[in-house]
Amino acid sequence: MKRINVNSLRRRQPLEPEPAERPVLRFSPTAWAKLQFFCRYGETEIGGFGITPADDLLLVDQFVTVQQVTTAASVSFEDTAVAEFFDDQIDAGRRPEQFGRLWLHSHPGNSPIPSGTDEDTFARVFGGCDWAIMFILAHGGQTYARLRFNVGPGVQVLIPVEVDYSRPFAGSDQAAWMAVR
Repeated sequence: MKRINVNSLRRRQPLEPEPAERPVLRFSPTAWAKLQFFCRYGETEIGGFGITPADDLLLVDQFVTVQQVTTAASVSFEDTAVAEFFDDQIDAGRRPEQFGRLWLHSHPGNSPIPSGTDEDTFARVFGGCDWAIMFILAHGGQTYARLRFNVGPGVQVLIPVEVDYSRPFAGSDQAAWMAVR
C-alpha cells in the first residue's frame, strides 16, 4: 500500500481562476466628439442614446439625441421623439440592444455621479431590459459608466471608458500618420 504525505497536499495552493475580462465601454472618436460638444454647448444636461455595431455592443459608434426638455439637473425625452427614433432604428435593421440599452447623458458641473433623478430614470426606463448602461459625462471631463444586468440575481458594475482611436474616423488619415518620414 502506497503512503501519501497529507502535509504535502495541504501546502498546495488552490488553482486561481483566470480573471474575467472586464468589460469596457468604448466610443468611436466621432461619437465621443459629438458627446463632448453637446456637454459643453450649454449649461443644461443633454441626453441621448448610444448606437453600437451588432457584433460589439460596448462600442458606441454614434451618439444620437432626440427632442428633449433639459434643465441643469434633468433631461426629459419627448415620448413621440423616442418612439420615432426606435422606429427609425428598427427600419435601419438594428436590434434594440444596439440602440436602446446605452443611455448617455451629461452633467453641467464637474461631477459625473448619478443623481436621485438619474437613478429613478435608469430603474424606470431600463429596468425591464436584460442589461443596460448608464453613462454620464461631466462638463469637467469626468465620466461614470455602470453596466447593470437585470436577469437572474442581477448585478451592477462600474466599467471603464475609453475612446477607440484604432478605428478609422472622419478626418483621420491613419496610413499617412503611419508613414515613415
